[in-house]
Amino acid sequence: MRLWPAALGRRDLLLAALPGVLSTALLLAAFAPAQRTLANPANSWTAYSYDSLLNRVHLYALAQRDPHATPEEVRARREQALSSLSSRAAMEREFQELPSLEADAGYRMEELRDLLRRGRPADTTEALAIAQALNASAHLRLNALRDQLLRTLNVIKLSVVLTAILTGLISTLLIARALTSARQAQQARHAREAQHKEALGMAAHELRRPLQALLLATDALRGQDNLRAREKLLRIIEEQAAFLAARTELERLDGMYVNISPRPQPTDLATLLSGLDSARVRVRRPPGPVVSTVDSAQVRQVVENLVENALRYSAGPVLVVLCAPTDTSGPLIRVLDRGPGLPPEQREAVFAVGHDRPRVASGRGLGLPLARRLARANGADLTLHEAQGGGLEARVAFGQG
Repeated sequence: MRLWPAALGRRDLLLAALPGVLSTALLLAAFAPAQRTLANPANSWTAYSYDSLLNRVHLYALAQRDPHATPEEVRARREQALSSLSSRAAMEREFQELPSLEADAGYRMEELRDLLRRGRPADTTEALAIAQALNASAHLRLNALRDQLLRTLNVIKLSVVLTAILTGLISTLLIARALTSARQAQQARHAREAQHKEALGMAAHELRRPLQALLLATDALRGQDNLRAREKLLRIIEEQAAFLAARTELERLDGMYVNISPRPQPTDLATLLSGLDSARVRVRRPPGPVVSTVDSAQVRQVVENLVENALRYSAGPVLVVLCAPTDTSGPLIRVLDRGPGLPPEQREAVFAVGHDRPRVASGRGLGLPLARRLARANGADLTLHEAQGGGLEARVAFGQG
């Protein structure tokens, strides 16, 4: 049984574990000095034994000065003061860090013991001074140890705060990264869905023309007795049927209408346009061939879309003009009609998919966007201009070479 989603890879799991690992490492590093300090036996002592010695010596000195104290009471106080000073080994067991404290105070414990054994008041006073000096050294050492522990605790506190801040920051960044990735994936999914919807819409738009051509050709075929005319109509039906068949393969729609991948080859544009001549369409072309390396089917689709638009919005004839390349420009195809035209501010906007333009009486407004997309895929650009004498002129300008 998985403990995490299958989509998570090793890199994702390592990034998710990073805040916890980092927190653990930083906290261990922060607590290490305190652990070493507290684990050191030399740091686990107090000055109680030195306080007790000073108190016993002080009581003995008071008893010596007390006129009401009996010799037995004075002797008992002295024995109490000497109780832990019988030998050097006994002294070091009772008083921790004795050698270093003796060095700090400038006295030895044996000096205090010898003064107490003499029993004279002056000696007792001197012994009291030595006990006070040793006790003061012990408290200085204890204060230094406390300061060290406080500094260590402050370092720990600061480390914990920094760890929390750093962990929170990393966690926030990782969460933001995850949210950004999820949002990008969602946007990419929506973009793919929009592309598929757009491709289906453009395919539906493109299917109308061959269907109309098929209907017209079949109607004409029923009443046609001329053999050559019947053969011409049959060729039209075959061409339009092949066009429809190519666009019924849904898996190819994206390549046809969205991410267009042309298959360029040397093409005579004059021959390509010659088949557009009809009762309402006139084609003008140079006497010789005009060769350009393009996808002939896609370029023909561009021109047919432009001609279909021109026929729909113009009652008069449509003129298709092929201009040969010059020293500064490539071939140019012009499609001119005598319709109502378009205002200047609309001539670029109409290339947006679904744009609501007054020239469009019906449909989804996909012909011009598709035509420009196909033109640009073949190294050309499609623009709209006002035709001389009124109407609209569409220009497909190819690059040189």
